Amino acid sequence: MHSGTATTITVPSSVLSRLKVYKVGGKTYAEVLKEFMDAIPPAQFLAWAEEELRRPAVPYLEARPRLGLRRD
Repeated sequence: MHSGTATTITVPSSVLSRLKVYKVGGKTYAEVLKEFMDAIPPAQFLAWAEEELRRPAVPYLEARPRLGLRRD
């Protein structure tokens, strides 16, 4: 069912763990990702991304605790 050359993408292990929850019934990761992309129209996603880019940057040492990470 591939329509092109396969490639590799790098995601954090936390994302992979979440993605695995959706990979049921013999679905491939490609099928799962396509379902997500079909659920959110590109224009809607781009509007969200542009809004995120307009938000002020958060200093590194402030961002880590917000994500539940240590400050170092």
